Amino acid sequence: MLAIRTQRRIGAIGIVALIISFIWILQLCILSRLTLFNVQCNLALTFIIVWSVTWGSPVKAPTLDELRLSTWKEVMLRQVLSGSISGALLGAAFAALYNSILPIYPICYPLVGWSAGYFCLRNFNRAIIFCIPLVFVFTFMSELIMAAQLYAVGRPGVLENLVRVSLIEASLNSLLAPFIFFPMRGWYEFLRFRELSDQR
Repeated sequence: MLAIRTQRRIGAIGIVALIISFIWILQLCILSRLTLFNVQCNLALTFIIVWSVTWGSPVKAPTLDELRLSTWKEVMLRQVLSGSISGALLGAAFAALYNSILPIYPICYPLVGWSAGYFCLRNFNRAIIFCIPLVFVFTFMSELIMAAQLYAVGRPGVLENLVRVSLIEASLNSLLAPFIFFPMRGWYEFLRFRELSDQR
């Protein structure tokens, strides 16, 4: 039989797969019909960003002694590798689903998932103050990468509408962020409490 820790990880992966399916269906069936100035919010992207800032990077922050003893190359390599692996995987899962809608593979979702992991908010008391602007900035970054991809494949009018579309979408995603962040942070705290109680 599998160890308890392995069973819990498999269960967590199953829950995440159900959440991805639910978000995808909600985005296609309901949120795609709700628009503001012909722009819709992107629940999948908001979920990727909030997931990454909640779970953060698995790499521990270096101590001052480690920084002093490390070379510049080691510090930069550590910084590059400190993104959110789970955020990048979640972004890749949603990007694979969006591949059926867009003519390109959206590389922005894994990149945004990885990059948002640098800003781990799970230990902040007033994390919601930072969560909203982070979702805004990363949504704008995602739309910029997506527009560059679409422009590269010859889609007309992409760059002309970039600022208008991305600002509205970033605002809508920022409004959704607290409704995703609080349950996700509660889920993280519950799992952390259960893990600590199992160690005792």
